[in-house]
Amino acid sequence: MYELIDRPVIRSVALLAGLLLSFPVHLSGLFTTGAKLAIASALLTYGLMPMVIAFAKKVGAMDIPDARRVHTEPTPRIGGVALLISVNLTLLLNFNYSVELKGICISALIVAALSFWDDLRELSAKIKLIGQMLALLVLMASDVYVTVAPETWWGMPINYLVTAIWIIGITNAFNFLDGINGLAGSLAVAVCALMGMLAWHTGQIYMLLLCLSLAGAAVGFLPDNARYDRPARTFLGDVGSTYLGWIMAAVAVMGDWSSEGALKAYSAPLLIFSVMIFDMIYTTVARISRGDVKNFKEWIDYVGRDHLHHRLMKMGCSPAQTVVVVVVLSLIMGLAALALVKGSIITVVLLLAQSIIFYLFLTILMLWQGRRK
Repeated sequence: MYELIDRPVIRSVALLAGLLLSFPVHLSGLFTTGAKLAIASALLTYGLMPMVIAFAKKVGAMDIPDARRVHTEPTPRIGGVALLISVNLTLLLNFNYSVELKGICISALIVAALSFWDDLRELSAKIKLIGQMLALLVLMASDVYVTVAPETWWGMPINYLVTAIWIIGITNAFNFLDGINGLAGSLAVAVCALMGMLAWHTGQIYMLLLCLSLAGAAVGFLPDNARYDRPARTFLGDVGSTYLGWIMAAVAVMGDWSSEGALKAYSAPLLIFSVMIFDMIYTTVARISRGDVKNFKEWIDYVGRDHLHHRLMKMGCSPAQTVVVVVVLSLIMGLAALALVKGSIITVVLLLAQSIIFYLFLTILMLWQGRRK
C-alpha cells in the first residue's frame, strides 16, 4: 500500500485534482461545499508533501533521533509547510475574509514563520515568546478575544489576559502532543471536525467550512506520518503543530457558541480541547514537582517522554493503539460538548463535572502506573 500511495504519478494527480477542486464553484448544499473544500485541502497537502520533504532534506531541516525521542531515523521535520500552504490556498480562493478571519490567518502565519525558522536554526524561548505576543496583538486588534468580563476599562485587560493564556496554552499543548506518528494529525482531524459540528449546530456556516478545510489538510498529512510498520516520511514540525494549534485555538475564541453567558459559551471549546489541556496541566505540574522546569524558558524548551501518549505506551499500548485511545477520548469529550450547547445550565455543570471526575481518575491511574515502574 505504501508503495502505491508514494508513487510520483499518484502525488501529481492528487496535486492537480486538489488545485482544480480548490477553485470556487457554486454548489447547492452546505455539506457538499464542505466536502469539496476538505477534499481539496487533503489532496493539496498530500500532493505537495514530496516537494516539502525534498526541501527539508536540502536545507537540513531533519529531526535527529536521541534518547528523548521515539523515532530511530533522521526524519524531515517541516511537513507542516504543505498543510499550511493547502489551508491558506483553499481559504484564499473560497472565503471572503472578515476582519476576524484576517486576524486569525495573519497571526497564525506569524507564529508559523517563527516556528519554521525554529525548525531550521532553533530560536530562543525569548524570541518565540515575543513572536507569539506580536501575533496576539494582531489577533486582538482584529476583535478576536474572549469576553469573560464586561468590555469596560477594567474588564478588557482581563479579557485580553484570558485570551493570551488560552491561545498560547492550547498552541503549546497541541505541540506537546506531537510526539508519535499520526497523533497530532489525527487529533487535529478530530478537533476540527468537532468544532465544525459545533459551528453547524450554532448556525455559523463559514466557521463550519473553515474547520472542514483544516480537517481535510490534516487528513492529507497522515499518509506520510501515520506509519507504524516503517518510519514516517515526515513530521509536522513546530511549523505545523504551532500553526494548527494556534488557528484551532483562535477559531474557538472567534466562534459565537452561546448567548446565554460565558460558562455555557466556553464550556463546549473547553471540553473539545480538554485532552490537550489535561496533558499540559498534568505534565507541567509533574515537571515542576520533580524540579525539571523552573521558568518559562525551561517549560518551552523541555522535551521529555512523560506526556499522555508516552504514559499510555508504558501501560502497554502500541503507538497505533495510543493514537486511537487519545482520539476516541477527544471524541467522547467533544460529543458531550455538542450536547451541552442546547442544554440547560444544570446540563452544562453536570457534563463539566463528569469530565473533571474522569480526568481525576485518569490522573490517579497514571500516578499509580508511575509508582509501579
